[in-house]
Amino acid sequence: MKFCLILLLITLSSPFVQAKTKVKNEVLLSENTHPLVEQHAAHFQPLPFPEHIQISFSTSNSIAPYFFEDKPQGVQYELLVAALNLSGIAIQELVHAPNLRAQRLLNTKKVDCMINTPDNVEGMFYTQSLIEYQNSVFSLTKNHLKINEIQDLKTISILGFQNARQYLGDEFKAIATENANYSEISNQKSQVVMLFNGYVESIVLERRIFEYYRYQLRHKLNTALAVTEVALFAPAERKIACHNQQTAAIVDQAITVLKQSYQYQEILSLAEQHNYQPNQQFNQLTR
Repeated sequence: MKFCLILLLITLSSPFVQAKTKVKNEVLLSENTHPLVEQHAAHFQPLPFPEHIQISFSTSNSIAPYFFEDKPQGVQYELLVAALNLSGIAIQELVHAPNLRAQRLLNTKKVDCMINTPDNVEGMFYTQSLIEYQNSVFSLTKNHLKINEIQDLKTISILGFQNARQYLGDEFKAIATENANYSEISNQKSQVVMLFNGYVESIVLERRIFEYYRYQLRHKLNTALAVTEVALFAPAERKIACHNQQTAAIVDQAITVLKQSYQYQEILSLAEQHNYQPNQQFNQLTR
């Protein structure tokens, strides 16, 4: 019996067995690791951040599917939380308010930063864009509208989102002013309803917002009808502005860290797969 135990101990401690065990462990690790994680680990260099940072934010009232006022969810919210989490930063507070009040909270330093801040606000420090919005013209494919440039909108009935003519450039503003069949509405869900009901020939709406409401309305309208989207407008960058330069720099670095990781595209891809609906436990990265 003693001889057997001694032989067993010698065998287990041999370099051959240890090497074999190590190789086996490495194979198991490789099999269980997503290739994106390996790629990210090879190139990602974490940046130093002060510990225990908490930052407060304001943003406009619910902009589905980017933010939801009644729940901590949304595509842009997921990206923001992921960026901050990767850099060890917490959201101290997120205040939803009308645009002017959200900006006033920033100006009076009642919050640290504002999400989707208008460009060139005096005295504010900006981050890079966290996400881009794509405003497009949508029409029912069966109507065969020929829309290749903004000038093609002159004779088409158009329903734009509120203040679209102020946001989409001078050429579009001129067309909207001249076109007697152009109108605007604040309810973006109603825009989608009126398109599929045939009340208007086209609508101007942000791409992800359109897809969100199209899915929401699928049991009430025939939203399976083929739709033609024409992206006549340049993507709109959505930046964050802070009243403190160091805070803006910290948030900007956090966004850089996120964009260098696989999580950024994964969050966007998962949201698209689920038609930009509120979280149904499909994205655990930001939890």
